[in-house]
Amino acid sequence: MFGKKMEQMAETLKNMKGMKEQMAAIQKRIALIRVTASAGAGMVDVTASGEGNITNIKINKSMFDGDDMKMLEDLILSATNEAINKAKEAQAHEMKSITGGFDPNELSKLFGGGAS
Repeated sequence: MFGKKMEQMAETLKNMKGMKEQMAAIQKRIALIRVTASAGAGMVDVTASGEGNITNIKINKSMFDGDDMKMLEDLILSATNEAINKAKEAQAHEMKSITGGFDPNELSKLFGGGAS
């Protein structure tokens, strides 16, 4: 009776160790991902890491009239938000590769957590 449960527990622990190693590898791959989003027909380019950190902002001076600061600010916001969304999508894609298509956010929702 206890022998079978002990075997199951040992197997579960073994699987957890493998998952932990896979998660570490996924996290390394995510950290290396770079996504870029543009706004204003290339006036502003924003690059984000797979972790969602902004790593670069490039403003094409030749396409920008320095008198319209509000437009530049809006373009930066737009490109930044798009880059962050792309980073989230890339991260979700990588995570699904380890979970076999299961979205961990769905489990969180079942227990009353919000979507991230």
